[in-house]
Amino acid sequence: MLSNTCRIRNVFLCLMLIFSSAQVLRADSLNLGLLMIDDTACPYCELWDEEIGYMYSRSQEGKLAPLIRHHYGEKIPNEIVLVSEPVVTPTFILLENNKERFRIEGYPGEEFFWSFLVEYILKIKKMKNN
Repeated sequence: MLSNTCRIRNVFLCLMLIFSSAQVLRADSLNLGLLMIDDTACPYCELWDEEIGYMYSRSQEGKLAPLIRHHYGEKIPNEIVLVSEPVVTPTFILLENNKERFRIEGYPGEEFFWSFLVEYILKIKKMKNN
C-alpha cells in the first residue's frame, strides 16, 4: 500500500508530465526521431516494449519523434550521425535532422523515460527558437 507521501509524489509527477507534454504538443516541426538500440536477449528492451512500446507511436512524443528501432551490433545507417557507438541496450538516442542530440542509456522505468524524453524535446525546441 502506498503512503500518502508516495501518492502525492506520483500525482505531482503526473501533473508535471501532463504540463510538459502540453508544451511538447505546441512544438513546431523539429524533424526529430528516437533511435532505439535493442537486442533480442535484453530483458530491459522487453520491459520497455511492455510498458511503453505498444503505445509510443500514439503518444504526442512518439508523433514528434517517431521510433526507429535498430538491432545492437548492426551497422548504423550512414545518414544517422552519433556521438559514439551505443554499448548498452536499450539505448534511446534523440535525433534532430538525423544527428544525435541526447541519449538515454538503459531503461530505469516509465517515469524516468517519459520525463527525460519530454525534457530533451523541450531543450531541442528551445535551442531551435533561440
